[in-house]
Amino acid sequence: MRTISVINQKGGCGKTTVAINLAAAFGEMDKKVLLVDLDPQSHASIGLDIVSEELDYNTYDLLINPRVRVEDAAFPIDERLSVVPSSAVLSAVEQELSGKPARETRLAAKLTRVSNDYDYAIIDSPPNVGLLTFNALIAASEVVIPLDPSFFSLQGLEKLRETLDLLEYETKHRIIVHVLATNVEKHTTFCRDIIYELENQHGGVLMDTIISHSVRYKEAALRGVSIFGMKRVERLKNEFLSLAREIDNKVSVIDTEDVDGWMLRLHGPRRVEEGILFVIDAPNAKTVHLTGEFTNWSREGLKMERDEKDGIWKALLHLDSGEYEYRFIVDGVWIKDPANVDSVLNEFGQENSLLIV
Repeated sequence: MRTISVINQKGGCGKTTVAINLAAAFGEMDKKVLLVDLDPQSHASIGLDIVSEELDYNTYDLLINPRVRVEDAAFPIDERLSVVPSSAVLSAVEQELSGKPARETRLAAKLTRVSNDYDYAIIDSPPNVGLLTFNALIAASEVVIPLDPSFFSLQGLEKLRETLDLLEYETKHRIIVHVLATNVEKHTTFCRDIIYELENQHGGVLMDTIISHSVRYKEAALRGVSIFGMKRVERLKNEFLSLAREIDNKVSVIDTEDVDGWMLRLHGPRRVEEGILFVIDAPNAKTVHLTGEFTNWSREGLKMERDEKDGIWKALLHLDSGEYEYRFIVDGVWIKDPANVDSVLNEFGQENSLLIV
């Protein structure tokens, strides 16, 4: 699954319009698509006629509740497109996760579990650079930055690319950037001048496709459909199909200096062909054991073995579908899984890591 975040800290640049219609365009190409509304304003949800208050779960629950899975929160629009809707309560996430470990990787951890179920995940991000946007960036291998033709947009693009460079420096997580000119009135000299400046300053990441200005996008949002649900808008449909094909033809790569280390930071236990693989990076440990509900919380637990190639402690288990609480015992000390963001409090007020198979 390729995960693309649509981001811009500037409002009114067509970000949600791009997220909705790019997701729909991939669907028209017979791709299986998940659209994640990560904006508390819920415009992507509203634009597809979804009332999140009438549903059991939304993106708030996905980030806060370790037991809520993507499939629990995904609302099907048609056989190819599903949406994880947002709601105003999502704005409380930053405060509720303040000081919590791995709070920037919660969305990435949830999306990883459905990576085989979709061809694309499109994330509509809020118009700021906060915790929600960082969750979107950590989860993504690519970003689309919609840019309306204005001087302020050009200035904002410079700042946003600096933020992405800083993210790469701090996390070693490289994100491929696609800059997309939107809301363009091609017949005006001003728009042509802005496009010329974009080509000069950001030609290496500027998309060939240009999205035209049209009131029909607002009409589509009012009706709760993508542009592909409208009539007599073939030019607009073709522009988004062109954008989807251009992205689909590009190579997507997550480039890191230490892929194994990056994967450890994002994942707890993961399914492999032989079963469920538990891993922990404890380089100075002499002994590591795994215990949990599957061992009746035995104090001895299951002995883990250190892999001589990467120094990681590993254990492989065969588990039936269900929920399992577990902990590691490192040199006699019981700890939660530092690589698993999902945890629940036990009867002693301590955190147990939670695995959902």
